[in-house]
Amino acid sequence: MRSMDDGKFPLKLDGYYHWITVNGERFETDIIIHTDGSVSERLEFLSVPYKYGFHIPLSEAELDFLDDEKPDKVYIGCGYKAMMNLTLGAQELLRPYTYIEKSTLDIIELINKEKPSNFVAIMHVRC
Repeated sequence: MRSMDDGKFPLKLDGYYHWITVNGERFETDIIIHTDGSVSERLEFLSVPYKYGFHIPLSEAELDFLDDEKPDKVYIGCGYKAMMNLTLGAQELLRPYTYIEKSTLDIIELINKEKPSNFVAIMHVRC
């Protein structure tokens, strides 16, 4: 997990197909932005058992950390074409949280506009 240089909010996001930047640092893999502003790689392999065709959804197996972080809001960037789905288990686990799922570009725009401080963002940078 990498901590952002100043650890302060708001974060500035940018991105397109296959990449995302957080405060200027470029990532070419799916990431999670944590409530403290740190960034870690999304543990997509945990959702491989739920894979259908070429698509790996976001499953409840990847969301255990939410109980510890207790975000006010969870943003889910579902990819460039918004093709990443949530399993039923993930939807159930997210029920107590305010969450929004849209294309990754829409989520980037939303975070940059809203400038939230206590949030988690799960960002899929493909499909």
